[in-house]
Amino acid sequence: MKRYLGAHVSVAGGLANGISAAKELGINTIQIHPTPPQRWTSKAITEDSILSMCEALQQSQVERVFAHAIYLINLAQPDKQKFHLGKLSLVHYLNFMEYLQNSAKKNDQDFEAGGVVVHVGSAIHYSTKQEALDRAVYGINWILENAPGKSRLLLESSAGAGQVIGEKLEDLNWLREQTEQKDRVGIALDTEHMFASGYNWINTEEVITEIESLISLELVKVIHLNDSKVECGSKKDRHENLGEGLIGEDALKRIVTHPKLTHIPMVLETPRMKNIEEAKLDVNKLLQWAA
Repeated sequence: MKRYLGAHVSVAGGLANGISAAKELGINTIQIHPTPPQRWTSKAITEDSILSMCEALQQSQVERVFAHAIYLINLAQPDKQKFHLGKLSLVHYLNFMEYLQNSAKKNDQDFEAGGVVVHVGSAIHYSTKQEALDRAVYGINWILENAPGKSRLLLESSAGAGQVIGEKLEDLNWLREQTEQKDRVGIALDTEHMFASGYNWINTEEVITEIESLISLELVKVIHLNDSKVECGSKKDRHENLGEGLIGEDALKRIVTHPKLTHIPMVLETPRMKNIEEAKLDVNKLLQWAA
């Protein structure tokens, strides 16, 4: 089976630079922030910048591209303006992915714009989590209706701090089941976030069995492969480089090579991804483990 393995890469200076980074790292899968992650994406991503990325893709080995949503989004946001800006940002990202899928098809390779990964948000403003979940469902339905096509929204597991939605996989499954276009909603798992929320990856088989019981593995469209600086159940989002944290090399190797997970693209978001020379260390580990 062909593996789709890669990393979160920078597109500073232009979207096509993400493809250049992939070539330098020797990977066939990337995740990017198409726009600065700390700013609202109130305007559509320009056609020229997308076309430049498409041209670079035609000449590259990249076959899977994921976009990570900006960090300001809370799909349970009670403030009307911020709620709308968050929804609009995701509409622009989904439209970007749809354009990319339709314009970057390759004759000799299987290319897929895999989806837009988003942290669902927080229930901190509500007396019950259910109220926040209901608000998020309303937001997801609006987003998909206003971004027609087939591009997917991928709801990410969270680290559990601050009453966030998604610390339990049940949250993500419930949200998907309630949406009107559930075929366009998938799941993104993050090993560190799950570990921090109490899913102990050291007991790899138990965690995979739990995932299967709560959400179908077929719904998992990407795994963020990260070690953890913090203990299992700590509720803190603290990524660590591969094999240097509390999940550890043995468990991470089991995740990478587990036959039930090998069909799922895996993307690194470790601290080393901030520098391409350092990123090569973790990328090479991942590729060696999967070989």
